[in-house]
Amino acid sequence: MSSARRRAGPIALCAVLFVALLIGSGAVDAPHASAAARVSALERDVKCPGCIDLSVAQSSSAPSIAVRNEIVASVRAGETDSQILAAITRHYGTSILLLPPPGGIDNVLWAVPTALAVGACALFARSLLTRRRRT
Repeated sequence: MSSARRRAGPIALCAVLFVALLIGSGAVDAPHASAAARVSALERDVKCPGCIDLSVAQSSSAPSIAVRNEIVASVRAGETDSQILAAITRHYGTSILLLPPPGGIDNVLWAVPTALAVGACALFARSLLTRRRRT
């Protein structure tokens, strides 16, 4: 087996991992065009107050309906997404957000798995280069 073929698999794996992390991070999301799209996106980012792992978009409980109504009213009032999320966070605390708030320990907890994955890819690539030099 040629060295180029041996390197193709790990390189493809690293590329797929990179693309998956990029898509999962939301960095390639299109901006929200309409009020309905903004409401929908905000509802997906806010956790159901009485649930363990559901967003308000997924839950039909009374607290979720109240939060959804609050989001719709805030969007109609012309508030920005950050203003709406800040108001919800003031009322329910940061645990209501399914995405980490900017800054603080929450960002570290979200960044650690990504850093570990990047580090693992770097170590893997280094071991391939070391093995290649030996042969």
